[in-house]
Amino acid sequence: MTVRPTLNEASDSQNDRYRLAIASFGPDLARFAMGYERDAAKRQELVQEVHVALWQSFATYQEQCSLRTWVYRVAHNVGATHIQRSFRMADRISLEIDEAEHVADERDGIADAERRMNLERLLALIHKLAPLDREVMLLYLEDLDAAAIGDVTGISARNVATKIHRIKALLARQLGTKG
Repeated sequence: MTVRPTLNEASDSQNDRYRLAIASFGPDLARFAMGYERDAAKRQELVQEVHVALWQSFATYQEQCSLRTWVYRVAHNVGATHIQRSFRMADRISLEIDEAEHVADERDGIADAERRMNLERLLALIHKLAPLDREVMLLYLEDLDAAAIGDVTGISARNVATKIHRIKALLARQLGTKG
């Protein structure tokens, strides 16, 4: 378990808050972006957009919620805008068969390849969900609880819990596993 610095340990400056957020949640943001964009180059651009938006957001952050909730709220908003922009441009990129074979060939060991392929199948299914359902599931996969997801998405914790239950059942059926 990593020890993350607290907001009280940082000064009130925008730069210090940003550095604290990145030190605490930087790897989480990169992983979170995977749920919004499959293409590696576009995903990197999305991560950069999240970083810019996060830095800008600390100019107005007044500790009205936890740092974690704030970071995910900003990332969620940037991700949602990214998805809307992608739909408008009709620029949905899917994993081609040749690319999937190339990815599998790079893996060491059958178990690792199967795990990664299952993860890719799961992410592909999540990408097909309605935008709000996708965002709820991505936040859930980042280990946020229903209350925190509700804070980020603006829906009630009870609604979040219901959505998660239904989405998990749907994904289990689609993956051919028992939910």
